[in-house]
Amino acid sequence: MTTVNNSSAKPLETPPTPSGSAAGFSYAILDSIEQEIAVIQKDGQIVYVNKAWVRFGEYNGLAGADWLQSNYLDICAHAALCNEPEARDIYSGLVAVIHGDRSDFSYEYPCHSPDEKRWFLMNVVGLNGYTDDLFVVIHSNITQRKMAEQQVERLSLLDPLTGLANRRHFMQFLPAEWQRNRRDSTPISLILLDIDDFKHINDQHGHIAGDACLKQIASLIGRNARRPGDLVVRWGGEEFMLVLGNTSHATALQMAKELLAGVRQIESPEYGRCTVSVGLSSAVPADDDCEALIRQADSALYQAKNAGKNQVFCYGAITP
Repeated sequence: MTTVNNSSAKPLETPPTPSGSAAGFSYAILDSIEQEIAVIQKDGQIVYVNKAWVRFGEYNGLAGADWLQSNYLDICAHAALCNEPEARDIYSGLVAVIHGDRSDFSYEYPCHSPDEKRWFLMNVVGLNGYTDDLFVVIHSNITQRKMAEQQVERLSLLDPLTGLANRRHFMQFLPAEWQRNRRDSTPISLILLDIDDFKHINDQHGHIAGDACLKQIASLIGRNARRPGDLVVRWGGEEFMLVLGNTSHATALQMAKELLAGVRQIESPEYGRCTVSVGLSSAVPADDDCEALIRQADSALYQAKNAGKNQVFCYGAITP
């Protein structure tokens, strides 16, 4: 929403104030507030903006805008016509308050600049008790809160020991990737790995050595997730899952064998050597049941364990 009328007019440095010290005091308070504040009429015409509003306009390339000659409804409508989804929502909410269909409106939206990411909270409310013809529009910078929320969300999707995605992340990722491959009629593959005799490593060498083993194998598997459709997951305990979007059974099988060989080559001073058992499942999605692919990979892994460990099994077929 960056279009205003009379952009060549001088910037509004101080709002027009009625006579009287009480009014001047009130405007001074509004100008000291960090939030961008504007007052508009029912037709959208802006009748007041505080200094924070003017500064925000200047920061976004609108230096010299005469805001008192601008119509906020027109600004929002123009942005909505430019296919900005947030602008459409803002315009609808603003109109609803002006028409009396709702008492207030709040909306969080991104307003990123080339050099930083920013988010704002918009509030619209009528000047009830004073007049029914004026409405207050407030924009508050909530960037720090949104960034903190995103960091918490990111951390909630990661396994703290290995830094890999956790099950929660996987259960968000797999259905979306499943549907993408379904639309494209392309195969998706799952490789499920389990460290053989991991309890022995913990009992023989200690939990620090066990953690080192988990991190080394996580690093090895993680190098195989190079595309947006790939995800490496700490499935639980000593199990890892590798999701491979748009990957055929043959390609996934080759990767599974390479992972098996790669783990065999690791020799650690903390725990010596270890091996993994691997289960593989592949499918071209035809329905919404992505969990069937998980069950199939788990079944193949169970077969690999029962057959003596340290090998790859594919669902429905033995693969030594």
